[in-house]
Amino acid sequence: MPTIKTQAVILKKTDWRDNDRILTLLSPSHGRMEALCRGCRRTKSPLLAASENFALGEYVLFSSNGRLTVTGCMLADSFYPLRQDYDLLKYASYILSVSEIVSRDGEPALELFTLLTRSLSRLAYKNMEPRSVTGAFLLLLAALEGWRPRLSHCVLCGKSFEPAGLPLFSIAEGGAVCRSCPRPLTGVIPVSPREIIWMKDVLLVGIEKTACPPEDTPLRLLMSYIESRLERRPPAAKLIP
Repeated sequence: MPTIKTQAVILKKTDWRDNDRILTLLSPSHGRMEALCRGCRRTKSPLLAASENFALGEYVLFSSNGRLTVTGCMLADSFYPLRQDYDLLKYASYILSVSEIVSRDGEPALELFTLLTRSLSRLAYKNMEPRSVTGAFLLLLAALEGWRPRLSHCVLCGKSFEPAGLPLFSIAEGGAVCRSCPRPLTGVIPVSPREIIWMKDVLLVGIEKTACPPEDTPLRLLMSYIESRLERRPPAAKLIP
């Protein structure tokens, strides 16, 4: 089809020539796509707002010779509060960059699209702790991609244990490790029982329903865990304290 109409969110923008941009979009039906947006950097361009990072809307794309060009957009949300608060912006930018890395060209991505847009909405409008929202995004992304961490049994010996007995976590093996594990404890990092409970609860009921306090979010651990699976560190990671 020469024309594609799809809901999408802008993952990345790259200025090109004097007034154009190359946009990386995430579509629930088409996955990651790159499209040229002509003239969008002009002050009076109707596509100016639709060519910014975080922009969400229904995009009309023209396909020719294997290349896509944005010809129109009905903007649904720009998540503008993210641009007014640097603290929110850095966490949102990290979420966006992780989504850009994990998404795949031409592969439907409804669950990733839904997780991303809901996470951006929580950051922009719901006055939620940004570290907690970001941690929940990474944890749910891990589950979505088949990297769900093992939290109820030792990932090395398989022994079942209570959270109070979980002082360690293995990034490489993908889960918690019991201190009394008979296997060699190499490459493990400390994790508190409260952090384990937070992860289990978010996986069970979601970030908006968990009763765990935001300060129990193991954000650094989850960043290391996801980045190990991606085999790269998103540039926006350096913004996170």
